[in-house]
Amino acid sequence: MDSLRHQIWRQLDIEARPGHTMSLVNRALVVAILVSVAAVVLETEPTIRSGAPVLFISLEQFFGWLFVTEYLARLWSAGERKEYSGLTGRLKYAATPVALIDLLAVTPFLLAPFIDSMDGTAFYVLRLMRLFRVLTLARTGPFTTAARQIWHGIVDRRYELAFSSLVAFAMMIVAATLLYVAERDVQPEAFGSIPRAMWWAIATLTTVGYGDVYPATILGKILAGLVALSGIGLVAMPAGILASALSTAYQERKARRGRDEAAAGPAPESERHQSEGHQRGMD
Repeated sequence: MDSLRHQIWRQLDIEARPGHTMSLVNRALVVAILVSVAAVVLETEPTIRSGAPVLFISLEQFFGWLFVTEYLARLWSAGERKEYSGLTGRLKYAATPVALIDLLAVTPFLLAPFIDSMDGTAFYVLRLMRLFRVLTLARTGPFTTAARQIWHGIVDRRYELAFSSLVAFAMMIVAATLLYVAERDVQPEAFGSIPRAMWWAIATLTTVGYGDVYPATILGKILAGLVALSGIGLVAMPAGILASALSTAYQERKARRGRDEAAAGPAPESERHQSEGHQRGMD
């Protein structure tokens, strides 16, 4: 019979399960993380917080102790792996990226009673770091394959992406310089220098257009219109490169799967009948 530590390890460590599938415990933890993050977000709204202050305190205590217990359980059960056995192995596990994210997620809860003067905004940001824990729990087959596919797409198109980034930076400098020349005398606060004009160039070229800074002269407006039109293509360029890369990666993966299935040969008669019966049942 497996020991308690081994059973906990199999429930918490994705790599301990066949196919790196998520256990029911990890699925429940993902739900708990999302609910706790939602509670932190809703707590920042004064009208909601004033209506149920005790509820948010209770939720924070519940989720805080839940994640602390989970972290300690992961630290203890990690000893089932040879490289993490003993005190030295536990320290080695605690220094891994996954364990550091887990520790970062529980740190605000542990420090809250001792740091009453902690800035409220910074405290909320630290509590929202729990959301990154979903990434550590979603290291299963489909998610890993998707992440690897996106990463390979970025690497394959790294030169095209680097070139488009250089083009974007050059256009930003040119746009800021042009508006600096056209508007510096009229609006010295906004366009009195190229660095100041960079804010307008970034907002315009990315098609955000906050509207807090805009040209007032005829020449400035003409130049701004040309820059705005250029920004449409600037945003579409890296998006098109990435879309093409992901499409190519997907087609290559599909073709590779087809070659593997062809090399494996036809399925046994029993498996084929079972598959056909399952299909009829689906119909």
